[in-house]
Amino acid sequence: MYQAATVVDAQLVADALTEADIACELTGQYLSGAIGELPPGDVLGVRIHDATLEARAREVIADWDLARKRVRDDWFCRGCGEQIGGAFGLCWKCGAAEPV
Repeated sequence: MYQAATVVDAQLVADALTEADIACELTGQYLSGAIGELPPGDVLGVRIHDATLEARAREVIADWDLARKRVRDDWFCRGCGEQIGGAFGLCWKCGAAEPV
């Protein structure tokens, strides 16, 4: 379903799919020792369990990819007033989510 450049990318995609109620699993994470000999995209990935959800999974992955490339402004936490860097979706001081 998705070929990842890093284990972190694979896990983030898996998390996005799981949040969308699409059951999935990481593939190749135990082969990370082979990275260097094999390109990461050939080793690391995410596989969904229900092939009928493939179109929806591709939408979720496309949305995830757009969101990670989007430059976001800093924001202020509604819970504690802390200024948070735009790359973060949660307040590091109190854990509140970024306002929508």
